[in-house]
Amino acid sequence: MLKKKTLFLILLFPILAISFLLINKGIPHETDDPKAFKALKAKMTDPKTGLPKTLDPKLIKGEDRKGYQVAKEIPEILAQLPCFCDCEAIGHESLLDCFIDEHGVG
Repeated sequence: MLKKKTLFLILLFPILAISFLLINKGIPHETDDPKAFKALKAKMTDPKTGLPKTLDPKLIKGEDRKGYQVAKEIPEILAQLPCFCDCEAIGHESLLDCFIDEHGVG
């Protein structure tokens, strides 16, 4: 039998992927410049974990806050998942990168 956390993650991934496809299509972001994103990611990376820190969910309004809360709680999982919002061009390497700035907000 699947544990609750595993089931939650299995259900969460398609929801996040679809929402990012719909929310981020054609929307400009502060860090659309690959050099700016690389600098931001380096600044946000936690030396202990090697993972970038996410924005504080309290800074995000509305339903988008839930995504940032999940990213804060399970960054090691999101770091293993691909991003589907075509942001590889600006340097995103995983779904976690969408939560470093306001990229995950629609």
